[in-house]
Amino acid sequence: MYAARTVRPQARADSARALIMVIAGTRPECIKLAPVIWRLGMQRGSRVVVVNSGQHPRMVEQIFEEFGIRCDFALAALPSFPRLAESYDHLAEELSAVLARVRPELVLVQGDTLTAYAGARVAHRAGYQVGHVEAGLRTDSPRDPFPEEWFRRQIARFADLHFAPCRSAVDHLVAENIDPAAIHHVGNTGIDSLAWVLEELGLDPLSAPPPERLVLVTLHRRENYDRNAEIVCDSLCEIAASRKDLRMLFPVHPNPRVAEPVRRRLHSLSACALVEPMSYHEFIGHAARAALIISDAGGIQEEAPHLGTPLIVPRDNTERPEGIATGFVRLMSVAPGAITRAALDMLALPRRRALPFDRSAPFGAGDAGALIVDVLRSRLLERVTT
Repeated sequence: MYAARTVRPQARADSARALIMVIAGTRPECIKLAPVIWRLGMQRGSRVVVVNSGQHPRMVEQIFEEFGIRCDFALAALPSFPRLAESYDHLAEELSAVLARVRPELVLVQGDTLTAYAGARVAHRAGYQVGHVEAGLRTDSPRDPFPEEWFRRQIARFADLHFAPCRSAVDHLVAENIDPAAIHHVGNTGIDSLAWVLEELGLDPLSAPPPERLVLVTLHRRENYDRNAEIVCDSLCEIAASRKDLRMLFPVHPNPRVAEPVRRRLHSLSACALVEPMSYHEFIGHAARAALIISDAGGIQEEAPHLGTPLIVPRDNTERPEGIATGFVRLMSVAPGAITRAALDMLALPRRRALPFDRSAPFGAGDAGALIVDVLRSRLLERVTT
């Protein structure tokens, strides 16, 4: 059914010295690092240490448990500092202590989070090699969205291996004078995880039944804190008033700057169920059956075209224009009335056929984890086992 099925490894042997240290601090990092961790665990001579940075510790624990992955180090929850620099200083100190204890040959980070930035910078400064999964994504503004775009560009300065998810990401890195020999176009590991979960759920979007009358909603990004969250919620009320046949499902992020306005605005909207964050399996199950998704997340822009589900991204810009080019994704600035109009328009359109998991897809065929491990094997593992 899928081009490259990701297989769970057998239990790996522990070692006093780790070859590769993988750091994750958020839900998306776990989802997108799991295929690499699985594949590394299947390699002769590979030794992997997995670190929960404490940025969102409970979410990391839940998602890794769902993927059958054990964390070797679980750092204390990151305190709620008023300034980003203070959060970095705290996390850098914690990760430095783990690095000194583990002494890996390479540190692997993913994406554009504080955890990825801190892990890459601390490892680079300590003289360790750094691999960056999902390297090269860019918007047209160096600081928008902040801090994600800034983190992405800074991590490129620290990384020795750049695992690019799409052709445009390769082009961005080359334009920034990154050595082309260090850039590897592998596809997006999130597609690996999506293919595995769909197979676990027994869902095939290419032969899916008509969608449920469901709108699935998530918000978590800094640009949608406070007032923007209120505008999105007001849009949901307007959509519900126009389409009384719809129900809405909103897993609420624990960040109070999103959760408080969402619960205040929507607690009395009977058509909308506010729920706790879901497992990845549960979320994908709903996303595959939804009539529409409204989300500011990055990963869903890659997933929605493979699910055949239309998606509205309430943001001013995106680092994933390939999703928009598929026709499934519509970027929409957060303004009164804008999301409502877009949603009603997209709900009225006929359902399109989902993208297959093959080489024609913009983010790869679902074998990115295997391709990354092939690079790591040639760079590190072969000389360890010979």
